Amino acid sequence: MLKKKNDYSVIVFFENESRPKKWEYVHKLNGFSMFLTKKHPTWAYMNVYNRREGTFMKRLVKGSFIPERL
Repeated sequence: MLKKKNDYSVIVFFENESRPKKWEYVHKLNGFSMFLTKKHPTWAYMNVYNRREGTFMKRLVKGSFIPERL
């Protein structure tokens, strides 16, 4: 059985910027949110996509509970 790793692509939207940024190959969402808070503190929310299928999964907002996996 294959390990579930790097399952997500994430598009992050920022409070003061008009252009979002995209990250592919995201493994743990809660760790990624900690990275964002440290390196990009103005992030507002992120849209999470299934990387392999390209389907939208969920919108996660800064300050709310962010699970490790969906």
